[in-house]
Amino acid sequence: MQLYHFQTIDPTGARHDVKSLRLADTAAVWREIDVLAASQSRGAQIRVTNEHGGIVVLVGVSTARRLQMRPAA
Repeated sequence: MQLYHFQTIDPTGARHDVKSLRLADTAAVWREIDVLAASQSRGAQIRVTNEHGGIVVLVGVSTARRLQMRPAA
């Protein structure tokens, strides 16, 4: 299991650390993004990095919400 760090970036560019979790895969990362997107305002972004500092996901809240509404493939 890998360590992922979740951060929100508000429309002004300010970064806010939200949480760090050990998760099995990127599907679990997206489930956490779904939860975060529900509580964020439009114009914000969600950034997820791995334990080495590499960006795993960088997505706008509006896009994350839209992706939630899509049926699973």
